[in-house]
Amino acid sequence: MLLPGPDATLPEALIFDLDGTVVDTETPEYEAIRAVWLEHGLDYTVVQFERVIGTATGAGGWIDELEIAVGRWVDRDAARAAHRVVHGRLTDALQPRDGILALIGEAADAGVPMAIASNSPRWWVQARLEATGLVDAFASIVSVDDSSAPKPDPAPYREACVAIGAEPRRSVAFEDSTTGVRSAMAAGLYTIACAGPLTLGHDLSAADRIITSHSDVTLAELAGALAGRAPTMQS
Repeated sequence: MLLPGPDATLPEALIFDLDGTVVDTETPEYEAIRAVWLEHGLDYTVVQFERVIGTATGAGGWIDELEIAVGRWVDRDAARAAHRVVHGRLTDALQPRDGILALIGEAADAGVPMAIASNSPRWWVQARLEATGLVDAFASIVSVDDSSAPKPDPAPYREACVAIGAEPRRSVAFEDSTTGVRSAMAAGLYTIACAGPLTLGHDLSAADRIITSHSDVTLAELAGALAGRAPTMQS
């Protein structure tokens, strides 16, 4: 492992978004919604889905949108059942995104604590981490059920740092969406953005660094980036 230089120290914490960052849960959701729309002769576009990625409500209004698009009532129970079939099949096959396992392993070996800050419900976060074998890697989970406000409010990241005793400006956030980047930056974390397949159209330019794979990141690089950063100003 490449060690930090003499003037750099390891991050106090790594805080990860879940959906689209640790695992690409966005593609199964999109494909499941699109499959139902196609049954009604319509296409649910990536642009439609991109608008809601990272938000607390997500694509929860897709049946409402479908009814407006077809101009009639839709059998919601049947639509949800069809959605569950596709979504479950694709979700069961999910693996962590490229470079995530190596990055988490490097942080664990170095004793850097990690947490999740997510706009998803706790049951969903827990299930995805258990399915990928990563649940024990994270010292804390701040889900939408736990946080005082959802992203883009800075609360999820601030509260994740508090939970593991880390200084935000000495910590690093990993995100894939505009909403998430806004939240992490506002909380004062050094923010790395790595777009997923369905957030390639998101404006991630506010992030401190944009990457194409989490394998592009090392703890030594993060330590160097954090070196000299002023601590969070206390009000």
